[in-house]
Amino acid sequence: MLVYQTEFFGHSTLGLLGLATEDVCYLPVEIEKIQTQKISETLQTKVKKTSLYNSFLIGLFSAANSKYIFVPEIISEIKNLEKEVIKLTGIFTTLGNLILCNDKGCILSPYLAEKKYFFENELKLKTEATTISDLPFPGILAAVTNKGGIVHKNCKDAEIEILEKTLGVEFKRLEFYENFPGAEILANSKGLIAPKNLKGQELAEIQEGLKIF
Repeated sequence: MLVYQTEFFGHSTLGLLGLATEDVCYLPVEIEKIQTQKISETLQTKVKKTSLYNSFLIGLFSAANSKYIFVPEIISEIKNLEKEVIKLTGIFTTLGNLILCNDKGCILSPYLAEKKYFFENELKLKTEATTISDLPFPGILAAVTNKGGIVHKNCKDAEIEILEKTLGVEFKRLEFYENFPGAEILANSKGLIAPKNLKGQELAEIQEGLKIF
């Protein structure tokens, strides 16, 4: 099963509630067992149930790749994460909105541009800061895996060039899907978890961009 369509607590914002990497998918504790099993099978990962900032909005407050998980410094309860936890200082806490990363590189919001040196020199991640569609929220305006990426339809050519050079994959500008992929989608190179309400043409476009066939 390469694609599983579902919803969390009646909402389509899967990417704000969960966080997927190549080896682990983090989900709220309250997610039902049958959903957990299907997500694990689709992404071919283990599933870890946790909370961040006393909240089930795991994907809103964090971003991750296979090695690191990035959280704001206000996060105190660090459990079941199984990655190197990087606490970022500063006033911005919704890191899932502000960071887009895979195992090849990292895109930062302009709000986090001062972190670029740390990401490149300390974490050894190719890093750039950019907007998407002139908005400072790369984490919700795009989604990326180690195989491919999708981005909001208003993303500019210059912005896509930065995304592709930094993250090392081709990006597809979305035409039919008009929402925010980073807020609604969980994906890795092996599978896709998408909202139940996506139509066939929208889903096919996302699969094509992420190269999940």
